[in-house]
Amino acid sequence: MKVLAFDVTGALAHFRKPDTTATQLTYPFITPTAAKGLVGAILGLSDFRTRDRVGIQLLRPVRQSAQQMSMLGKDGGQVFNRPTTIELLVQPGYRIYYAGDEYSDDLHDFLLKEHAVYPTYLGVAFALTKPKLVQVFEQVSPVQDRLEQIVTKTVVPAEIVQDLVIEPDRHYSRAGGFLRQYLGDRTFEKSVDFIYERQGKPMSVRLADDFLSSDVQIVRLGDEYVCLV
Repeated sequence: MKVLAFDVTGALAHFRKPDTTATQLTYPFITPTAAKGLVGAILGLSDFRTRDRVGIQLLRPVRQSAQQMSMLGKDGGQVFNRPTTIELLVQPGYRIYYAGDEYSDDLHDFLLKEHAVYPTYLGVAFALTKPKLVQVFEQVSPVQDRLEQIVTKTVVPAEIVQDLVIEPDRHYSRAGGFLRQYLGDRTFEKSVDFIYERQGKPMSVRLADDFLSSDVQIVRLGDEYVCLV
């Protein structure tokens, strides 16, 4: 399969947790479904469904700030709603690894030309971003051999983690409830929890004995391991 690495950065981001209403909380980094939705916007596919996979690397530390905002919405967008508290990510940056054979060639063409059919943004329309192609990896195969331990810069699905190798000056966190697969018509399937390092530093992870039987794929790109969901 083909793997494309591209970067997205911005001043703000918000990836809303679906179970928050009065106070709109955000996931601490871009979600797999939002990353695929961004690809759909580039390609001009409004209800983008794919079995291609993504890996997510933090390029900047996770920084969150709460803000009260009034947004147009009710009565045809002519009046303001009451102030809503929204949690924002400040100065976010991510490297997205897009892997698969379904849309990778088309995405490669669009990224090379720096084109996008629809505006690209980080979760909300006021958080615009411009994807930038970093590298292309041809003919990549998932790891099939038993691995005891990997070092990776990407976020790691908790289901394949046996232990963390704790290192100094690292800030490990766990984030749960990410929607995993978009089925179309605003419906989703399964969820995934992630282990990540809040500064974006590499993590050393001991893998579960049965990680090869999980729905997670691990690929090696040069000297680096990337986790794909």
